Amino acid sequence: MLKIKIKAMITEYLIRKKFIHDTIKEDIDQIYATQENTVRTYFKNGTGDLAGFLSKKPIESHLDASEGYEMFYMRVFSYLRFLDIAYRRGNDRISKHVRKNLALYNRVIWGVLFHETFPKLRYGFTDEIRKSIHDDISQSLSDNQKNKERYE
Repeated sequence: MLKIKIKAMITEYLIRKKFIHDTIKEDIDQIYATQENTVRTYFKNGTGDLAGFLSKKPIESHLDASEGYEMFYMRVFSYLRFLDIAYRRGNDRISKHVRKNLALYNRVIWGVLFHETFPKLRYGFTDEIRKSIHDDISQSLSDNQKNKERYE
């Protein structure tokens, strides 16, 4: 039996893609967690379907290798958007108080994207992060190679 070891090349492109993927995934999880916490805090009398939906963190990503980019899709429960709109219309004191604490749609999504995700993507790709991701990928490849050899 002929064994050939193939050493995978860990390129700057691969490291950058992993950084972007991990950053976006982490922040989308944060958006869902914030929305779920808000729903559980302020909408206790409901059926629980909305909180259940948010706890699943329905996210999909598709890599288009030919174009060289990854697309992320967040599913938004339409009722969530209507709750956000309903509390925006009230001008009374109670609606304003509730709205101030309601992080359901625009506030949480754009808040996380503009104040956390975009700055991380722009300024967070430091040499330490680069080295850490490189080491993680190297370790994963090494572990994968050891597992293959063990079962051959």
